[in-house]
Amino acid sequence: MKTDLEALIQEVTVAGSHLRGPDAETWAAQLDRDHDRIQQGLGWLLENDPTVGLELALALPDYWHLRGQWAEGRGWLERLLAAVRDPTPTLRCRALSSLSGLAFRQGDNETARDRASDALAIARGLGDARLIVGALTRLARVGLRDNNPRQTIALSREAMALADAAGDEELSLPPLHCLAEATRMAGDYEGARDLYRRSLDLNRKRGDDMAIGTETSNLAAVQLRFGNVDAAVRLWRESLLLAHRTENRYLLPYPVAGLGEAAAAQRDWDRAARLLGAASGLFKASGAAIDPADVPAYDAAVAATRAGSTAAFERAWSSGESMTADEIVAFA
Repeated sequence: MKTDLEALIQEVTVAGSHLRGPDAETWAAQLDRDHDRIQQGLGWLLENDPTVGLELALALPDYWHLRGQWAEGRGWLERLLAAVRDPTPTLRCRALSSLSGLAFRQGDNETARDRASDALAIARGLGDARLIVGALTRLARVGLRDNNPRQTIALSREAMALADAAGDEELSLPPLHCLAEATRMAGDYEGARDLYRRSLDLNRKRGDDMAIGTETSNLAAVQLRFGNVDAAVRLWRESLLLAHRTENRYLLPYPVAGLGEAAAAQRDWDRAARLLGAASGLFKASGAAIDPADVPAYDAAVAATRAGSTAAFERAWSSGESMTADEIVAFA
């Protein structure tokens, strides 16, 4: 068992470190094939060596995010952290920060806030810039769901300043994304467009498809606010194809919802209802809470479509909710 575990840990650690690069699909596919082995390994380590198990689990958050396995990941991290008798401050901080991110995706903002706050206190005590930036960014996300863009802007700028001082451009990217989101929520769409473009350009250089797809969708949302429907549709279709190709369960609902919003803006009520319903079905399937910056436009499009399509709304919505991912892509 020990030899098999050592090989598994090595494989997962290497694969997890490549999920933010140009070969992410290949590494994610390897983790898909190893899924049962990973579950078995984590289970054995939980009982026999939870510290090593926690280290193994901390190589997986990007994978859980990509595949929409937030509940699974959160469960493992919670059980393993509780089982470690005396974790080092660094290990505990990393685990708390990752738990905050997973809880946020599930819409559990109180847990996300508590875990990020604890992680930030530990990180500041350690004086570790990378851990501080990570915890600040987690709290910045919490501010978004609290509908407090001012707080998110302040936390994001603090995190970016630390990343800049450390000379680490990669470290600045998550808080840059949060800053763009908060700027959009605050109603500064020109500022948000500039920030999304900056984030998109930097992530294209890194070949990070997860971030590229996300920022492409966010940029589309801003274009729709400016009335640039054709540009928004083009960007959302680009994001949708990327999400489908890479099996990105987190990203997939957003361009679908966006295309529904664009259809509503064009008063194409049947198409809007199907696409908005399809997005709803995808969110339900993954257990994810919709990102705060996207809620107002989605809710407004649903309300307009319901009013515009009247009796036909429920039928079209239900049809959309029942679509498979392949059917959604073909329809969109």
